[in-house]
Amino acid sequence: MDDESPSTDVTLWATLDEHAAGPRGDLLAHWFRTALDRLFPADAEADSYALVTQSISGGHEIRVRDVRANWQVLADALRPLPFYAAAGFHEPSEDADSWVDVVGRLGGTQTSGGGHTELSADLRAGDRIADPAFCAGLVDFLAVALDGANPAFARVDHLNFHESTDLEATLRRARRKSRRESRTLLRGYSWVTGVPAELAARLGGARSLAATGAFHDVRELTGGGLLLQASDTLAGYDERSMHAVFRALAPVLPPGMPGRAPARPDPRVVFEDAAEV
Repeated sequence: MDDESPSTDVTLWATLDEHAAGPRGDLLAHWFRTALDRLFPADAEADSYALVTQSISGGHEIRVRDVRANWQVLADALRPLPFYAAAGFHEPSEDADSWVDVVGRLGGTQTSGGGHTELSADLRAGDRIADPAFCAGLVDFLAVALDGANPAFARVDHLNFHESTDLEATLRRARRKSRRESRTLLRGYSWVTGVPAELAARLGGARSLAATGAFHDVRELTGGGLLLQASDTLAGYDERSMHAVFRALAPVLPPGMPGRAPARPDPRVVFEDAAEV
């Protein structure tokens, strides 16, 4: 999902690892099911498809049209934790073989070696990024989809479709290293940031983070970890809000001064060394 789509503008990411609170295959299926229920509900006019590739070398593939009607087929393919899974939602077309993916997508990919599972969902929001109810729904989705997961990391971004965070890019931290250290150092920060249980404890837990005043909402996940929502809307995540989040999370952010990242002309980071805060 590194290529920016012209039709979607909001992306939700989550990373699971071997410390996930439940079987990762079940959590992958739960991510897809929760997205069907909350991000792409049945009353939305959209056609859909899914593709599941079981191994990194290819091999057996499962293709599904109309993922809602054929959910059980897709769920059975997701629970063994395949190498790659994707679902797309697109506006209905008279030609079943010709469509444009403009409504949204879901993804689940295993990293090389299978140590981590990357989950994603991107959708078209438009002006709704300024709607508190819509934005609350995005956080509700993450809270339900990750409630039993204790994710290693999570984030919600606007107009950022890179798999690495802006902080990783500007600190030139390799994504593989950053994933490996994600329960020791937080990978980044965004409008919504998912903090694993280990780092949440170092920050004093939900009550201490709420007391900083940096967050509109702090949600505890029953499987471990926190979801930190910076402002009531994505549109409201401005420079002041970003600086407040940075300072609240600085004790668990990787040290170093962010620098220029050619592929990120306008990274959403604070150009300060977290170690000096």
